Amino acid sequence: MSDGSFRIDPAWYWSQERAQAEWDAVWTRTWHMGPREEDLPQGGDVFIHSLGPESLLFVRRDDDSVRGFYNVCRHRGNRLLLGPDGPAYAKNFTCAFHGWVYDLDGKLGHVPYRERFDPAKIDDPACTSLRGFRTESFAGWIWFTLDDEAVPLREFLGPVAQRLEGYRMERATIVDYKTFEFGCNWKTTFDAFNESYHFQSLHPEILAWGNEDAPIALQGIHSFMYNEYGSPSALFPEQDKLNPALEALLEASGIDPVTFPGTATDVRRAVQEAKRSRQEGSVFPYASLSDGQLSDAYHFMLFPSLHFNLFPEFYVAMRYRPHPSGDPEKMYFDFIMCAPLQEGEKVAPYEHKVVRGGEQEVGDVLEWGVRSHPVVNQVLGQDVDLVEHVQKGMHSKGFDVPILSSDERRLEHFHRNIDALINGASLADLMSDNPVEEQPTSGGKVKE
Repeated sequence: MSDGSFRIDPAWYWSQERAQAEWDAVWTRTWHMGPREEDLPQGGDVFIHSLGPESLLFVRRDDDSVRGFYNVCRHRGNRLLLGPDGPAYAKNFTCAFHGWVYDLDGKLGHVPYRERFDPAKIDDPACTSLRGFRTESFAGWIWFTLDDEAVPLREFLGPVAQRLEGYRMERATIVDYKTFEFGCNWKTTFDAFNESYHFQSLHPEILAWGNEDAPIALQGIHSFMYNEYGSPSALFPEQDKLNPALEALLEASGIDPVTFPGTATDVRRAVQEAKRSRQEGSVFPYASLSDGQLSDAYHFMLFPSLHFNLFPEFYVAMRYRPHPSGDPEKMYFDFIMCAPLQEGEKVAPYEHKVVRGGEQEVGDVLEWGVRSHPVVNQVLGQDVDLVEHVQKGMHSKGFDVPILSSDERRLEHFHRNIDALINGASLADLMSDNPVEEQPTSGGKVKE
């Protein structure tokens, strides 16, 4: 619950000045998740990824390392690779404008009529090599920062890194990757996925099988919450009789609902026990997870641009990006489904595309196959259907400041840290000053 000392200004969701301040103080100073390792399987493979106004190149070199370069020629600023975001292949980078050629290490090679340039400049790698940015690997992903002085990635992730390791995310494969373009600020969508207070109103069907009262733990600049799946919420009127959603969870765990001896409140534990009994030799990380993680949805916020929604059998990465146009009332929202594949299982290569929000139902755009879950059909579409309406409300004279509950304290935590960076705080100070809560709390109390 807000202590009243911090105010989230609605103008932060539409102000061009605020958007520029976020770019300067947040986006260019922190770590972000880029492509997956598998998107760059061998030397010469390239991945194009946009972040706001920047087009970035991730390059797999022959020594298996990955380098990051700004996708821009040092001669006159032309983009080197002109295709859309996604995988590509290059023996070198050749500028279509004047024919300058760079190798995969970013060094300038061929220059037409080289003798026409000042040797002190054209022969100086500091002037002519492609400008790079730092990359590191974690959880099967390539991460990047545009800040040469940023702390190492593991230090930036802090305690969240250890909490994520049990999911063995590096074993997963991308099942699907789609991008939605919404007519709202990136934080409008980010906020929608940072709390579960809205479940009882927007997703009441979940109450039959999931708990909306999500325990929360702040983890420095990051945070997590989890929703218990497999038993009805305390707000749901029927606590004993099985309902279709709980029966489906039992069946998915190999339990026959017809012969199941328990009640609705026993399903969660039964699911945990069923998965625990199959942990030896499983491709799924049952052995390295707690009982709660076997059944529940764990939702991690990695400041400032990423959510992981984690289950043992799959996870969804939700990535938020400012729009390349610079318009603070547009954004890109990435849905990336990842899962470890069972023996003999194959999935078709994903087809990435950008879809304008509202043109198609979310469930019709996402191609998640057997990983489809009630979260897809019942939750994601409902959440994003409202974000552009919320954005319009941010301009209204009838709305001056959010009034937050204890269930929404991750929002204040998130916005407070963004505001602190904009107002001159160092990232290192921010990381050390934010609390690391070992015990998740629910409704302001420690979760038993």
